[in-house]
Amino acid sequence: MRMVPTELGTEEITSSERRVFEALSGSSLSGTALHSLNLPDHEYKLTAELDFVLVLDDLILAIEVKGGQVSCRDGVWTYQDRAGHYRTSREGPFKQVQTGMFALRDRLRQRHGQAFDDVAFGFLVITPDVDLASSFEWDDETYCGRGPFNRDVTKAVERARAYWKAKQPATYPIPKQLRTTVLQDLRPSFDRSPLLDARASELERVIVRLTEEQYERLDLISEEPRVICHGGAGTGKTFLAAEVARRQQLLGRRVLFCCRSEVLAGFVRKRLAGMNVDVMAVSELNVIEPYDVLVIDEAQDLMTFDILTELEEAVRGGWSDGRWVMFLDQNRQAHLYGDFDHEALQYVESFRPVRPSLKFNCRNTREIAFQTRAYTGADTGVATAGAGPEVTFAPVDDRASETAALDARLRALREHEVPPEHITIVSVRGDWETSAAKDLRDAHKGRIAQLTPSLATTWPGTSMTWASAVDIKGLENRFVCVIDIDSVESETELDLLYVALSRPRAGLWIATTPLVSGQLRALFKEHHSGAMDAYQKARV
Repeated sequence: MRMVPTELGTEEITSSERRVFEALSGSSLSGTALHSLNLPDHEYKLTAELDFVLVLDDLILAIEVKGGQVSCRDGVWTYQDRAGHYRTSREGPFKQVQTGMFALRDRLRQRHGQAFDDVAFGFLVITPDVDLASSFEWDDETYCGRGPFNRDVTKAVERARAYWKAKQPATYPIPKQLRTTVLQDLRPSFDRSPLLDARASELERVIVRLTEEQYERLDLISEEPRVICHGGAGTGKTFLAAEVARRQQLLGRRVLFCCRSEVLAGFVRKRLAGMNVDVMAVSELNVIEPYDVLVIDEAQDLMTFDILTELEEAVRGGWSDGRWVMFLDQNRQAHLYGDFDHEALQYVESFRPVRPSLKFNCRNTREIAFQTRAYTGADTGVATAGAGPEVTFAPVDDRASETAALDARLRALREHEVPPEHITIVSVRGDWETSAAKDLRDAHKGRIAQLTPSLATTWPGTSMTWASAVDIKGLENRFVCVIDIDSVESETELDLLYVALSRPRAGLWIATTPLVSGQLRALFKEHHSGAMDAYQKARV
C-alpha cells in the first residue's frame, strides 16, 4: 500500500500509530493510506483528527487507532498508554471515528458535489495492544483488536470493506480520476505545507512533493524501454527500483532485479517476496533464459565491461534492444569496490537511454544533508524530510575513548526511549575485529547484530546493528553512529564517509580523532558554500 507520508518522524507520533503505519505499508492492500499528521490543522481541521484515511478502489475508510490499555465502564472510556498515563473520555473511539468519517464525507461532498454521492465511506477502529469484548455498541466488522492485527491487518481491512460495501449497495468503484481528486484534496501540496519546525528534538513529516517526484519518475520509466535514473543518497532509488520491478511483473513480464551487494539483494528480496521477480547479487547470477526486464540498483557498482557483458546476456534484446532500468549514484559511491570504469558507463549511455534524475532527498533531515555535502562535496539533493536534531561530533583520541564516547551516546539514546532496532553503528573501516564497537558492553552481552544478507531480509531487525559502510549501501535507519574513521583523504575514504553519513533519517553522531577533525575542517572550507546553498533551498 502506498503511504503518505512515506515515513514518519520520531516525535509526536504514538507507538501504536507507528505500528499500524508499518503494518499498512507492508500490506498487499491496493490503494493509498494517508496519516493524519500530513493534514495541517489550520487547513483541514475536520480530518486532522483521523489517524488514517485509506483511499481504496471502492471505499474511503477512516481508521482510529487506540494503543495501550483501553476499557469502558458506565459509558466512560479510559485509555492508558505504555508510560502509565491515563486519560478518560465519554466519546469512545467508535463514536470519534464515525464523527470524523461523516465530517470527511461532508467536506468532500461540499467541495466536489455529486461526484461523491456514489462513493462508499466507512470506518474501522484498531486497538493493537488489546482485544475488546464484543458489544452491542459496534459491529464486529468495524473493529480490529490485537489478535487480528498481529495476524494480518489486511484481512481486517478487507472485512471492513466488505461490510461497508454491503451497507451501501448503491455505491460504485471510485474512478481513478476521482481517487486522484481525493488525494489532492486531502494531502497538502508542497506549497501549502506548514513551515518545518527547526527544533532539534523533532523530525517533521516528509513533505509530499518528494513522493510526487518519485511517482512521476515511475510513470516515465513505465513508458520507456531503457532508462538510467540518477540520484544521490536518500532520493529513493532503491524504493523506486523495487517498485519498478513490482510493476513490470504485474504486466506479466519476467523480471530480474540485480545489484552488487548481497546484503542489498537480501533486503530487496524480502520487499519483493511473493512476486514474480528474481532478485540476485551479481555474484549469484546464473541466467538460463534471458529476462524480459532487467532492473539494476546501485548501478555504479557494476560499471565494468566484464559485469556488463554478463548482464547483457541476462536481458532479452541486450543493451541495444532490451528493456532495462538502471539506478545509480555517481556522487561518491563509484570507488567503493575499486573497479568503476567510466568508459563502461559511457558504453551503456551510448544506447540512448532516457536519463531522468531525482533531486529531492526524502531520507535525510536538513542538518544531515548539509553536513554530508559540506564534508564530501556530494550533491545530496534538496532535503525535504524536515528539520531534525543537530549532527553531533564526538572528539576521541584512541579506540578506548571512542568506545567510551559511543557507549555514552547509546545510553543517551536509550534515555530518550529510542528502540535498539532503530540504531545502527556504521564502521567506515568496516572491520569488526578492530572496531570500537566490539568493546562495548552491548557487544559483550550479545545485543549488537552484525549486518548480513540474512539480517537484511528483516531489516532493521529486533536489536541494535553494526554494519560496514560498504554493506549498508541502499539501507538506512533512524539513528546512526559513525565510527572507525581512520582518514578522509583518498577518494575511496570519502566515498565511504559519504555512504556512512547519508544513512540516518533522524539522528547522526560521528566520532572523530584529531587527525580526522583536521581533515574534515579542510573539506568543510572547500565545500561549505555549495552545502549552504542547498541548505537554504531546503528551508524554502
